[in-house]
Amino acid sequence: MKFSIATRALLLTAGLGICLSAAHAIDSRKEVRIDIAPGGTVNIVSGGGSMALHSGAGHQLLITYTLHSTKVEVDQSSSDNKQRVELLTHALPGEKPTADEAKVDYDVTVPSGISVNVSTTSAPITADGINSEIGLSSETGQITVHNIARSHVHVRSMAAPVTLQDVTMSRVDIQSTGGTVQLKNVNGQRIAVGTTSGNIDYEGDCSGGGSYILTTHSGAIDVTLPATASVDLTARSTTGAVENDFPLQQKPHTSFVPQQGRSFAGTSNSGSSSVELQSFSGKIRVKKQ
Repeated sequence: MKFSIATRALLLTAGLGICLSAAHAIDSRKEVRIDIAPGGTVNIVSGGGSMALHSGAGHQLLITYTLHSTKVEVDQSSSDNKQRVELLTHALPGEKPTADEAKVDYDVTVPSGISVNVSTTSAPITADGINSEIGLSSETGQITVHNIARSHVHVRSMAAPVTLQDVTMSRVDIQSTGGTVQLKNVNGQRIAVGTTSGNIDYEGDCSGGGSYILTTHSGAIDVTLPATASVDLTARSTTGAVENDFPLQQKPHTSFVPQQGRSFAGTSNSGSSSVELQSFSGKIRVKKQ
């Protein structure tokens, strides 16, 4: 079959355009190992995609990342003393990637004792077994933390849901605007959760003799405790309702006068852990497991 010169030129141009478009869309997987000093910190900033953090041995970060287009890249830098490692995802000069083109999928293995700070826009973050200080922040990507002990966990969320499970003997600080927060088997010296409109769901025994503070403005707070829980518990809502289905012994003295349907206070067993539940207009419920 014969084509005119104009037709062949048109086909060549179309084919070149398809190749360039495909080049932008091709996934590119890279793996790097970076030395980091004991007690060091790794900071990662990314937009979309995913972020998976795992614990590992040795003194190297093992970082695998997959680019979804050629319009973005990952910059890597280390301080001279190897105490700080930074990874920054950004668009190349002159490029305006779409949300899908800007995605980068990370899988990071972190040596024991290395602090981790991650900030993303929409990428979901999963941290598994990292027993050091962790700082996680996402606007809309779900944040999941599990299998962690003797750590300090900081979480910041806009609308992203947050889930912590099997986080023990740790300090936890969670701040969320509208995302829901779910805690299961989470205990330690201090567990503090604050949301504006997000719901808070806690299931566990509040063990460890620590301080548990769950506060929300308009979200609901649901706490489920086993009969063995040893708590000194107070619950207060300014305009919302409170319900209690957990056996508590009435306290002879409280810092406030309990109001039927608005607040209550009491202890269970020896009352070793302090539990404070506070809401402005949201409902508070305490249930027996």
